[in-house]
Amino acid sequence: MAYNLRLLPLIAVAVGGVIAVRAVGSIEAMPAFLKSATAWAEGAEKAKPEPKKDAKAEPKAVGDEGATEEAADAGSASGDDALSILDMASPAAAKAAPVCATSVEDLAKQAGMSPSELQVLQSLAQRRAELDAREKQIATQEQLIATAEAKLDGRIKQLTDLKGQVQGLLDEASKTGDQDVLRMVKVYESMKPKDAAKVFETLKDDVRLPIAAKMKERNLAAVLAQMTPDKARDLTEKLSQRMKKADDLQNKLDKATAPGAANQAANAPKPAANAQTPPQK
Repeated sequence: MAYNLRLLPLIAVAVGGVIAVRAVGSIEAMPAFLKSATAWAEGAEKAKPEPKKDAKAEPKAVGDEGATEEAADAGSASGDDALSILDMASPAAAKAAPVCATSVEDLAKQAGMSPSELQVLQSLAQRRAELDAREKQIATQEQLIATAEAKLDGRIKQLTDLKGQVQGLLDEASKTGDQDVLRMVKVYESMKPKDAAKVFETLKDDVRLPIAAKMKERNLAAVLAQMTPDKARDLTEKLSQRMKKADDLQNKLDKATAPGAANQAANAPKPAANAQTPPQK
């Protein structure tokens, strides 16, 4: 009986060790090893010595034998449960890992489609990526164009302000010059025609022409009558040219400021590039 009691813990330890090794390793060789351990445990139970027939010790022996059988049954039951669990887990662990496709045909086969369909999908994905990149590029260009337009608008505003300032200065200078010319006109109109004629004959054109253009017709006629014929003719011709230039400039200004002038300028016919020049005499 003492030998049986010492053997049961060894059997339980052996069964537990086999179960632990089987759970960690998960390899195919463990079931055979566990079966051999179970067979060895069953053989050890069969090899137990028979108890001596003693009338006094018979009740105690029967009780010990019942406890030994119950412990053995419990150990074998736990071992069988562990074996069944490990046997169920072994096929899943033994399955081979999926192998990556090495060609387009294999990849199409794994995806459940033909190689042509797979190529179409790949081309569509590539086209999609190109369109996305193009869309990002267009968005970037639009941002750059918007930034450039904002800078251009700011520059145009600055130039417009500068133009207004320059125009104001020109108007002020022109007003001051006109006032000076009007004062000189009054001076020459108050002079005698003979004296004014002598002075006019000695003045430069950029001085006498503005004064003569502002003088009253009657006073200018009296001064021209006192000048020599050549000087009077020269002054008259230059005054006529001055008035013609002023009229042309005013007409151009009116056309430029008229509504639709920009469209007319854009639609105006351009001169021929191969126009023949008139022969020189």
